[in-house]
Amino acid sequence: MGAGSKQPWPEGTIEDWQQGASYGWLADKYGRSYSTVVKLVRRAKDLGAKRIETTSNRRRGGRLALAGQKPLSYGHHSIGIRLNKYREIDHAFSYQEMANLISVNRLTVRKMELGLHDFTVRELQNLATVMSTNIEELMRPFAQQ
Repeated sequence: MGAGSKQPWPEGTIEDWQQGASYGWLADKYGRSYSTVVKLVRRAKDLGAKRIETTSNRRRGGRLALAGQKPLSYGHHSIGIRLNKYREIDHAFSYQEMANLISVNRLTVRKMELGLHDFTVRELQNLATVMSTNIEELMRPFAQQ
């Protein structure tokens, strides 16, 4: 949706709605109640108004999938890669098994591996202990090539 109609209420409201604006956005823009906007649009629909832009392909909101998010930092991502290698390749642990070892839940393990979790000192200590290393080695960045 663009910047919106330059027309005043109610013509601008119908024009914006046809371009894909939500009822809530229209209510805020024109200073009307949500129910007033709904009634106006319903009346316009009865008179034959239709949306020009389809909204079926637009994102509906909510959280991004974990895999679609960026790591918090290179350091978080480095720890996550080491944890994933330890869990999956070295020991074939499930998320739940790894979570039990380091005293967190399985979603936290998943977020750790993706670099999306901000570690506490206790979590780093638990990881280092389970992985038979120290915190410094765990946090060491990968060599840049």
